[in-house]
Amino acid sequence: MFEDRNLHRDMGEAERGLENIVCYGQVVAIDPPRARVKVQAGPVVTGWIPFATLRAGHDRTWHIPEPGEQVVLVAPAGDLAQATVVGSIYRAFHPAPADSVDVSRTLFKDGAVMEYDRAQHHWRLAVPAGGRIVLEIGPSRIEMTDAGIRLVAPRIDLN
Repeated sequence: MFEDRNLHRDMGEAERGLENIVCYGQVVAIDPPRARVKVQAGPVVTGWIPFATLRAGHDRTWHIPEPGEQVVLVAPAGDLAQATVVGSIYRAFHPAPADSVDVSRTLFKDGAVMEYDRAQHHWRLAVPAGGRIVLEIGPSRIEMTDAGIRLVAPRIDLN
């Protein structure tokens, strides 16, 4: 009888682990300085866990998941204490920002848009009124605001 209880407990633990290897969750808290998040996956809220990014070496990207964002967790051996957020999932409340294989688009909460359409060879960067776009190379600078465009450079050739 004792051996049966241990077997059932061990099987239950193994099933729980398998169920948690890959699961969906929702970000409930963020810690930007430490690049980590807490995620609710079913009734469980994880501890602070890392999130994947496009690059994390000499070249690095930054785009932290936000509270309310639906994410995918991968947990080695089903241990949510070791989980990592590996990506985000679109849903009705936050749908895909494009529907074309040729368009790469990022929409920002404030209304800014960064987009490239490879079929049209068209690059678009738009920020809301009151914003600013700055392009810099060494001492040369182009700054666009609502008030106008400012060019600063050691030499400006208008030909």
